[in-house]
This record gives sequence, C-alpha cells and structure tokens, in this order.
Amino acid sequence: MAKKDFFFVIGFFAVLWCTAIIPIIQQPIGLYPVVDANWHHVWAENISHGDVFIYAPYFRAPLYPMTLGFVYKIMGSSMIYGIALSFLFGVFSVHLIHRIVYERAGRKISLIASLIWAVYGVNLFYCSTLLITPMYIFLLLFSFYLLEREKPCPIGWFVLGLAAITRPSALLLLPVALILYRNIWKKSWLFLIPILFVWIINFSNGDAGTVISSQAGINLYIGTGPDADGFTAFAVDGEAKSFTTDSLPYTDNVWVSSYAPFEEEILPSEVSAWWSRRSLKNILENPIRFLDLTGKKVLYMISPVAVPSNYDVYYFTKFSSVLKLLTGSPRFPVAGLLIWFLIPGAFAAGRLSSQEKKVLYWIAGLSIGILPFFVTARFRLPIVPFMIILLLPRFMKNMKKSFMLAPVGVIVGVILAFITSYTVEFGGVNMTFHDGVAHFENGDEQGAEILFLKAVEVAYARQDGIDLNGVDALFNLGIISIRQRNVESARMYWEMALMRNPEYLPAYQALMGLTQ
Repeated sequence: MAKKDFFFVIGFFAVLWCTAIIPIIQQPIGLYPVVDANWHHVWAENISHGDVFIYAPYFRAPLYPMTLGFVYKIMGSSMIYGIALSFLFGVFSVHLIHRIVYERAGRKISLIASLIWAVYGVNLFYCSTLLITPMYIFLLLFSFYLLEREKPCPIGWFVLGLAAITRPSALLLLPVALILYRNIWKKSWLFLIPILFVWIINFSNGDAGTVISSQAGINLYIGTGPDADGFTAFAVDGEAKSFTTDSLPYTDNVWVSSYAPFEEEILPSEVSAWWSRRSLKNILENPIRFLDLTGKKVLYMISPVAVPSNYDVYYFTKFSSVLKLLTGSPRFPVAGLLIWFLIPGAFAAGRLSSQEKKVLYWIAGLSIGILPFFVTARFRLPIVPFMIILLLPRFMKNMKKSFMLAPVGVIVGVILAFITSYTVEFGGVNMTFHDGVAHFENGDEQGAEILFLKAVEVAYARQDGIDLNGVDALFNLGIISIRQRNVESARMYWEMALMRNPEYLPAYQALMGLTQ
C-alpha cells in the first residue's frame, strides 16, 4: 500500500475533523462532559490520582476510563486531552478501514471507503466526546483486521477481548468469531485474558458475580420494560443529590435507579439479576408488545436518523457549518443517507462471497447486541464501518448500474427519516439544558438563564410523563435567581419544580433554607 495513500487518508480526516469540531469546542458545551462523558471524566481523574480501582465492582465496563485515566496521568486532567484521545481513535479507525478494504478490493475502493468514513459526520462528532464509541470502533476494526488477514493473527482474539471490556455487547461476537475462524480457535483463550483481568478486580472488591459490569440488568429493563419505546434511555427515578450554589445538580440516574428498589445493600450482580428477571417476566407476560417493540427497534436500526443519547449531534450543527453539511438534519440526515446510497447497488451485485458473508456475520452480531436494549446513534455507530466494508466493494462491481439504483436507496432513506425523525425530539436528550449548565460553569449566568428557560419549554412540551430535566432546569433558575439576590423569583422556580416533582430533594432543601 502506497505510503502517500496512508498520509492522504489520515490528513484528510484530520483536516475535516478540525474544521468541523474546533468551532464546537470553542463553545462552553463543547468542553462540557454530558452524562456518561462526565462519569468517564470523573472516573479517569480518580484513576490519574492513584485510585486505580475506583467504582469496582464495576457498574460500567472499565477499559475506556482506565485508558483515559492513563492519559490524564501523563498529560493532566483536561477535557482537551480526552477529546484528543477520541480523535486519535478516529484516525486509527479510518486507517484500518483503508487497510481492510485495500486487502480485499484494491487501492481505488479502499481510498473511497476510508473517505466515506472520514466524512461520516456522526462519527466526526463522537470523535470529539469522552464516550467509549471511538475506542470501541477502533478495537472492533482492529480485531476484525487481525482475524481476517490471509494468515489470521491470534492476537485478534485478545483485541476482541479488549472490545468486550470496553462494551460488553462485544461478547456476542465471540461465537461468531469461533465459527468463522476455526483454523485458529485454539488461540481463542486469548479473548479471556482481558475479561479475567476485570473479573479478578470485581472479585477482589467483593462481587464474584460481576464478570465485566453490572449495568446490563437495568439497561435491559430500560429497553424492554413496560415504559420502553425502543430509543429512550431513561431509568426509573432515583434520588437527586444535594446541591450548592456553586455547582448545579445533575447526575446520571441509571446507577442510582438500579439500587432504588432495595432497602438493604446487596451485591451489584444481584441487582443486575433482579432487573434481568423483571425484564424477562415483562417479556413473557406481554409477548405481543415485546414483538411490536422489537419491530420498532429494527426500524430505528435501519433508519438513517442519528437518535440522540447523552448527545444530540444535530444540536451541535448550529455551531459548525461543516458538521451541518456532513450530518444534515433529522428530516434529511446526510450521514445516514450515505449508507442508503450504497445499498441498492450492493444488493444488486449478486451472491455474497465468503469474505462478504463474514462481514455480514459481524454486522449481525453487533446488531443483536443492541436490540435487547435501546437503539441510539452511539450504540449503532460501530456497525457503520462494517457496512462500508461490505457495501462499497459490491457497489463498485457495476458502477453504472449502482449509480442508477442509488436514488432509490436515498428515497427509501428519506422516507425512513420522515417516519423516525420524531426520535430526535423525543429521544430523551434536552441538549439546551446541558448547554445551560455549561454556560453556568463557564461563568455566563445570563446565557445560562436564557438556555434554562428554553430547556423548561422543551420539557413542558412533552406529553409522555418524562421530565427531560425540566425540574433540574427550574431548580437551576432558582439558583441563578438567588445569586442575583431575587429571592421571590427563586421561591417561584423552586415551588414550580416541586409541583412538577414533589419528591425533588434539592428544591425542598432550598425552600427550607429560605425559611431559616
């Protein structure tokens, strides 16, 4: 493979990333870690300060926070270094797609494949966050590359094990790999080394039942419970934490909610098992609803719309015209339509080769790992590079025919976007609220107040009972009012918060403080 191709692909991605992302990280929200990203940031900071096994036994898979903590230890605890790490994983992934397709289909198609992934706006955005997605994609591609070589490299098993302790759904790829790579199955024990490492940590910290992490049970309930809609990642209510006027209260309630039903302390693995049994009971009692819900999830899986989770990529397009161009909008999601552009031509290319079937099996394994839970952009994104690896070489077999059929794919994609675009509005992410917190922490109280008022409007517009941080926004408006010495305004906001949620502890504490 020509060295100039390598530098061209990497350079193209780097320049595109800079032009799309730098305008975003210049905004307060660009350097504010949202929900899971904040968990990872705090976790990594603790690791960098020497508390290596904090949060063990683990609720979430630990490899990414450990890696981020190592970076913080060397470079310092800064969001910028975390973003740089995600960018590097993005660079490696673009390079791997180039290598994989080059060995399968030659130079021309490999360049096009890597460029398609480079311009995939949703991926560009996630390569600017402190989420596990960029690292997970890299590990999946690297393991696939090693196992798929003309002479398969057994280290691929180990790398796949690393992917599993990054996101445990990668465990479902083990049976796929065992079937596909039987000639090196004797080395598959390498897959277990990373998993045993994490299990030993969990065992040493008192829970032998937690192998990698214990979040699967509550996530399964969120994805299949009676209130599940297939794309919203909201847990049942947990307790809100206390507050100060210097830091606004917001916390990811999934971990807290998982323990909410238990009066006595029990092991994390027992908590996960309890939620799993509850989920299974709900499925068995409502099989028709479960099948209907699964059908909707399949629809969200094939939709080109980037369903929000933690982050809403479409919100950030207002800060970056390049990201806007590459991502589009919920009704015309440019990034997702790139894949639909390829589908008809690839489908018309005839029977799948044995190599192509292997990619399809990986796609199936990744998809099955998502469906029991909820379908969102960051969970679905790791499938996309494998779709490119599969679809583009087939599309290029008969370019004339493929280009003639491509508009059909785009039309189908646009129809799917029209049908599923509501998932962005109702996807459980009030990005305006998080932007308000970012402005507040950046010292811009006036900007924060405007954003919190908009966040309240967004929350009140919902009719499904999900608060969507509306109570948090009302409480934060009260905090800002107190800092402006407007006691009556603060009282009004806190009373409104309690009217919306009578069990919201921070507002109750704040009102009690006004009477003392």
